[in-house]
Amino acid sequence: MKKTIIAAIVSASLVAAVPPSFAGSVAGFGGATEITQLANNVELVNLYLQQVQSYATQLQQYQNMIQNTLNIPAQVWGAVEADLMSVANIVKQGQALAYSATNIASQFENTFKGFTFTGTDFKKEYRDLSRKTLDTLKGALMAANMQSDQFANEEMTLKQLRTMSQSATGQMQAIQVGVQIAEQQVQQLQKLRQLMMAQLSQQNTYLAAQEQKEATRKVAADRAFDVGDPTTNTHKGYRGGWR
Repeated sequence: MKKTIIAAIVSASLVAAVPPSFAGSVAGFGGATEITQLANNVELVNLYLQQVQSYATQLQQYQNMIQNTLNIPAQVWGAVEADLMSVANIVKQGQALAYSATNIASQFENTFKGFTFTGTDFKKEYRDLSRKTLDTLKGALMAANMQSDQFANEEMTLKQLRTMSQSATGQMQAIQVGVQIAEQQVQQLQKLRQLMMAQLSQQNTYLAAQEQKEATRKVAADRAFDVGDPTTNTHKGYRGGWR
């Protein structure tokens, strides 16, 4: 295109600047002025073309700057807070010892007293202990089930992010998509931690319940055979056949 423009201008200059007697003038070296003028015109055209190219480069740079600063119209963020709260609430089943309870320490101490049992209704203690253990196990299982139900929403979010990453224009949109993907990774780690806490809660509750049952049996046995002086007809519990 540059060569075509130069040729067109040179041709126009030749037509406009060269008189009919040009041949005779050249022969007598009188046409030097016209040839110099043509050379000047060609140089001027080159300068104009350089300026036009410079302006085009600047316009392209401005366009790139605008494109690189465009924001994504609608960014995608997962509802991790609501998901975490839902799981934290569902593990509080009945008498379960949930990791999300505010008074978990006092609940644990009141439930698992160890060998220092002070009650008298062993049947009720066994029943309550069994209920707490089963409720805790059920809560952990339901927490895992709830997180399984959340997979569909998470996959939909990831699908949107994949589409946005493929259609991102400019550096800003690419960075924003990357930030959203990183945020999704953090959410998955939070959910994994929560599931591990539910598992740890049910495991510890089960182990503590086994220990408490053994301690309760020992206390019950000690009380049953805690006999006083048979000669005075005093006893504290089971008399072992004494009359």
